[in-house]
Amino acid sequence: MKKSRLGKDPLGQSPPGAVADSLDWISDSRTDEEGRVEPTRPSEDGPGKKHPKNAIILSGGGALGAFEVGVLKALINGRSPATNHTPLPIDIATGTSVGAFNAACMALYEKPVRAVENLERLWVDRIADHSGQGGNGVYRFRPPALAWKHPEHMARHPLELLTQFGEDSMFLTRDWIKRGIGMLQSGEPLEHRAMEMVDLSSFVSTEPLQRVIREAIPLERLRQSRMRVKIVTTDWESGEAAVFDQDQLNDDMGHDVILASTALPGFFPPVSISGRTYCDGGLVMNTPTMPAIEAEADIIHMIYMDPDVREIPLARFRNTLDTFDRMLTIQFAMNINRDIEQIGRINDGLAALDVGIAGASTSDDTQTRSFIKSAGHVIRRQAASNRPYRKLQVHRYHPTEDLSGVLGLLNFGQDRIESLIARGEQEAEGHDCEKSGCILAD
Repeated sequence: MKKSRLGKDPLGQSPPGAVADSLDWISDSRTDEEGRVEPTRPSEDGPGKKHPKNAIILSGGGALGAFEVGVLKALINGRSPATNHTPLPIDIATGTSVGAFNAACMALYEKPVRAVENLERLWVDRIADHSGQGGNGVYRFRPPALAWKHPEHMARHPLELLTQFGEDSMFLTRDWIKRGIGMLQSGEPLEHRAMEMVDLSSFVSTEPLQRVIREAIPLERLRQSRMRVKIVTTDWESGEAAVFDQDQLNDDMGHDVILASTALPGFFPPVSISGRTYCDGGLVMNTPTMPAIEAEADIIHMIYMDPDVREIPLARFRNTLDTFDRMLTIQFAMNINRDIEQIGRINDGLAALDVGIAGASTSDDTQTRSFIKSAGHVIRRQAASNRPYRKLQVHRYHPTEDLSGVLGLLNFGQDRIESLIARGEQEAEGHDCEKSGCILAD
């Protein structure tokens, strides 16, 4: 199987550029929902020039994905100092886990304002847990033991509860029989075989999320979007990142790719696609910055849900959940900082290239080393496009304090979802580049 620069070529298909050649008409015009042809957004650099490409990077975080919605609302409506209070046009969207769902939804409408309005409605009406739908739109437990929390829904749909109970009983019975047979046939020590009987994901159904994804994301519209979309998953067998372009999301497996990117191992079941098993992309790339750079992004708006580790107070009494939460935050922060350092090297490399083009010389060893380290990215960006190279800019948006802890990732209560959206708006509206550690153009 082929390898892509970002990990595995998921299906061994043609590279994204080869597919995109057949969709060149999209770059000139497209039809709106009523069939009218809409012109492309004019260049911001004037006639005949290429405008800087803006990318949004959307990380994983379960219910905290609502925070991303709030940040996007502020950016797209021109309410953030990060964009000089002008509406943000979006050319590229990359997403992991819940960020993959958000990224796909943002590409469904020509106008970003309509896209983010639709995304907010989906979160409040379809994903949030409220009595109108008898639970959240992401997962439910097997059997439906929490149905009693929504008596009004139970009264209106009594057969639905009975059907779920019957289907869940059959599913769990088959699962336990299969595991029991495996336990008897295994040659592993008894303790190991006993542990194989335990799988929390067997008691979790993602049917609600599957339904939302199928109904909310029309794949044909996603494939034809002018916005470039990249969905990150983890190949469970190889442990590598598998990055899917929207062109690869065909009708047979496109929805499964988005579902796989959200499949947190141990809680949500993995997803089989074309004979391989995929799960949450956050395992290897929770903030997918490099796919956006490979897509020729110039200005990156990185939205993630992890606070500064220093802002999380140590628990008075050490406990497993607090330890796990801090461990994940440290790991994700390390990966983000690594990406930021890589971007800094690319910019230093471009500066060194400028010096070389100008015919000057430099004794700055740091610039020289940075150019060598970033040369691959610089050369690929130049080879893929006739656009002039630009130094990368990065704006970072994230909460200043821990919003939830580990268990909060699964709390989809309606009041909380609306609160998280409001928090995201506040973060973007009060954005301070210096405090956030943004990388700005010279």
